[in-house]
Amino acid sequence: MSPHYIGSPNPSLILYLPNPPLRESIEQPVDVPELIALNGNHWRKIFTILAKLCGPAASWKQYRDHDLLKQKEAISFGDSLIPVNARHIVAGKASWGRLGLDQLDFDSLDDQQRVWKKGNVFLTPYPDYRQFPNELIEQLKHFIS
Repeated sequence: MSPHYIGSPNPSLILYLPNPPLRESIEQPVDVPELIALNGNHWRKIFTILAKLCGPAASWKQYRDHDLLKQKEAISFGDSLIPVNARHIVAGKASWGRLGLDQLDFDSLDDQQRVWKKGNVFLTPYPDYRQFPNELIEQLKHFIS
């Protein structure tokens, strides 16, 4: 395990964020409820949005607490895109800049220009409820499914 990466070793979706959560040990498997307990509401929001994007709509809470980051998702805090055949969600302008991505090279997917796409890379707002409401989650879910 790496301090710059949590989740599945073979992800089909990678979320890129600027800062990792606190963890008791990077050697232990990811336990989302434990990470929420250690890191608070901020990380609960991030994991909830990711679960709504990746899990079944009717049971996203169950998915978040039991399956998220164990089979098909990962979160990277590194300085480059991981070279795997996956969908890459780069969240927040700080992450866009850190990875050297310019939204002018991407096509907007929504009228409000909140989500941008180029190939299998998506530029999105930071995963916070105000910037990333359920309506936007549903729009992005359509494109990453």
